[in-house]
Amino acid sequence: MRVETERAILLFQPGQLSADEMERFAGLVDLGIMHLQEYIGVPPSDRRIQYFISDRIETSYSSYRSVFLPLTRVRERSAPYLHESSHVLAPCRDCPMWFSEGLASYLQSWVSENRGGYDGVIFTRRGNRGIDRDALRWLSGERGQAVLPFIGKHGEPPAIQYDRSNVAAPFYVMSQSFVKYLADKAGMEKVRMLIGAGDFEAAMVEGTGKSSEQWKAEWLASLGG
Repeated sequence: MRVETERAILLFQPGQLSADEMERFAGLVDLGIMHLQEYIGVPPSDRRIQYFISDRIETSYSSYRSVFLPLTRVRERSAPYLHESSHVLAPCRDCPMWFSEGLASYLQSWVSENRGGYDGVIFTRRGNRGIDRDALRWLSGERGQAVLPFIGKHGEPPAIQYDRSNVAAPFYVMSQSFVKYLADKAGMEKVRMLIGAGDFEAAMVEGTGKSSEQWKAEWLASLGG
């Protein structure tokens, strides 16, 4: 089943959602794209983003101009449509994983808290308002300490794609908290400049006056970690 909006084309698995449910979700997606574009500073595009919603999709992900979402999460209003849309609208080719995923999670929470829609609840239920408390909770345990060396650097923790509870959860939560700190202290304009940078670390130092490691130390101190 195909539903089109000004900014998106949504393809739903037939016979699973009512026409009203599909239209409502399509409306959320369309507004979400608009709000993300405004906040990130991305100009409107003639090329609409495609969304595929099916029970054959187990985990949400994005690829180029397409977003893939599990049908169950769309039905339950827990689909990370804003997170995945952020990856499409702000592709970050030289960015380290902590920044790419932390930014998408930060944007998801910011838009849902300030403009509308809902937070996709990937690994935290309290959005940006509660992310620092969640990060501190992870930092106090072994699982958080295990992934901490990968925050602020290129690379990703081993098994992050397979061990969602023990590896991905603390990594995503702490990455979102760190990006929020950067947005709060350096300003969103400086964060935007990092997205398209050819050399991420050089852009970080030039744009903010500090290295990722320096910002990381400040962020940890602010958490009490």
